[in-house]
Amino acid sequence: MRCEGINVLPYDGEVAFQTVFHFHPHVIPRHPGDGWTLKAGSPERERSLLDSDAQAIKDAIASTD
Repeated sequence: MRCEGINVLPYDGEVAFQTVFHFHPHVIPRHPGDGWTLKAGSPERERSLLDSDAQAIKDAIASTD
């Protein structure tokens, strides 16, 4: 996946929305005009959507083998 830049965000501690203590970085590819912003108080994503996203990532990684 080609991108123009990345954001790397560590989530550390309950007040940073970490629900299980572990090293938890987010690496977010960035593209011009992608519309992605950081907003304080963003709602938590539903577990079913998180699971679906995780499966899509696993499938994408597996397809590169």
